Amino acid sequence: MRHARPITTAPTGKRGSGPLDDLLDHARHLGVNVASRPLGRRRGEYRHAHRLIVLNSRMSTVLQRSTLAHELGHAHYADVAVDDPRTHDMQERRANRYAARLLITPHAYSAAEALVGPHPGALARELGVARYIIDAWTPPTTPSLLRVIA
Repeated sequence: MRHARPITTAPTGKRGSGPLDDLLDHARHLGVNVASRPLGRRRGEYRHAHRLIVLNSRMSTVLQRSTLAHELGHAHYADVAVDDPRTHDMQERRANRYAARLLITPHAYSAAEALVGPHPGALARELGVARYIIDAWTPPTTPSLLRVIA
């Protein structure tokens, strides 16, 4: 893609030393390249034919991280652009859930909720993610939890 600069790990070369490093490792695992450039109002995009995620270079680190995780969801599910609004909405919800699972562990969510309460905005700030990631997060379903619910 023209005028997009590749995003790489932190210059120190240490794993996990930058806020996007773990997600960039995940992108490499999926065979997806990540670049950034100004995208106007759009946060990011995934181009399946090119196995490329482009992030808006003018976003905060929190939004870049949340958006990258979301776009990795599209890559994981091999989503392509569609005209059907129902399919598009389903793809967006699914990518948000994928991002939430990548970025938030059940332990981290519980700890944040104990600290700041259940308000989604406060949880997002505490966990360093965008609000839409909190809205998409659901606790994992475990057999023991299913027994309690039944």
